[in-house]
Amino acid sequence: MTDKNKILEIDDVSFSYNQEEKILENFSIDVNEGEFVTVLGDSGVGKTTLFRAINGLEKISSGYIRLAGNLLSSAFYHIPAEKRPIGTIFQDYALFPHLTVEKNIFYGLKKKYYDDYFVKEVLGLLRVEGFLNRYIDQLSGGQKQRVSLARALVRKPKLLLMDEPFSNLDKNLRLQIRRELKKTLIEIGSTVLLITHDSEEALSLSDKIGYLYKGKIIQFDSPYELFHNPNHRIIATSISNSNVIKGDIVSGKALTKIGDFILPEHCKNQEGIYVNVLSNQIRLDRSSENFEIIQEEFLEGKKLYILKDIKDGENINVSMESSAKFLVGEKAGIEIIHNKSNIIDIS
Repeated sequence: MTDKNKILEIDDVSFSYNQEEKILENFSIDVNEGEFVTVLGDSGVGKTTLFRAINGLEKISSGYIRLAGNLLSSAFYHIPAEKRPIGTIFQDYALFPHLTVEKNIFYGLKKKYYDDYFVKEVLGLLRVEGFLNRYIDQLSGGQKQRVSLARALVRKPKLLLMDEPFSNLDKNLRLQIRRELKKTLIEIGSTVLLITHDSEEALSLSDKIGYLYKGKIIQFDSPYELFHNPNHRIIATSISNSNVIKGDIVSGKALTKIGDFILPEHCKNQEGIYVNVLSNQIRLDRSSENFEIIQEEFLEGKKLYILKDIKDGENINVSMESSAKFLVGEKAGIEIIHNKSNIIDIS
């Protein structure tokens, strides 16, 4: 019996283009009604394949995909893409240049199948009613994105599935559109699955994020937990400029080359573990000269220093206020200012 609050259920799905290499392997994730869930991962980890499997463009080899309790895909069953109640937004928007905005939005949708009041609400929220008679090549990137979203939403899909929908927009427009999109989707009450490589995008929009690595979800958590308590080296280093530092557990503490960190109570004494240290958990001082500053970056109002350990050559990231007075080429020590951490998987 399926949970009534679950809109999308993906359980133990595997997929390969040949018998040798699995693109997805025992992939599982659930999306509840009204949630905004993101699958985040680097290029080549299976994001596009997942997108195509959910919308019906690829047939899975094992597991199942259910939408609102109804089977869409399994090893023995497959509903084609055009018959799935899923609103799909592609990376390139997939709009018809020879049709007007209005005809793009209502393409293939018969009047008896949509709610006039809801359609007007969607067009108003997305601010597309002012250019319904224009052609696609007369629109800006942001306008095209809103038209693509309107076309998907007027069909009242059970799930809105998006594949890198902001990748063709410049940074400032991406930020503006993301904020507008989140507000609109909350007002409409949509259930969303976003697939992206952009961690900033995922962290700002999502209720939950599933990190995809080697064909599987290795952590499914809130944006806060994923950022502050990642469970894998790949997550830590890709979304927060974290440091993964080797240490030994002794009496609930991780003893490392830069100092001691407090671990969760369940951790037992162990050698050769790795801990996650955020760049803002530590700061530079002049108590020693164990590290050399090899690079400085200005990010979001702060300075990010990249240091090299004089002994082993390992790099460490340290984030400090922009008023910090350290120079590239200078030698310095590291002080811990927040000493709580968690163990990281490096496999």
